[in-house]
Amino acid sequence: MKKVLVIASVLALFSACKKDYTCECTSGSTTTKTTIKDVTKARAQANCVSTSQTYGSLTVTETCSLK
Repeated sequence: MKKVLVIASVLALFSACKKDYTCECTSGSTTTKTTIKDVTKARAQANCVSTSQTYGSLTVTETCSLK
């Protein structure tokens, strides 16, 4: 029973690891990279979002992905 608890504790620690992630966004031919530091993967993904903006009849889409 103790072994199961130890293994479960270790897995829980690694699943919530904080580290640096890179968010790469592309809009047309322009690519930008932003470093998101000392966060969990879920938090980094929440801050790396694709957007779309409309200016009159022109729509600009920025596609982002976590690297």
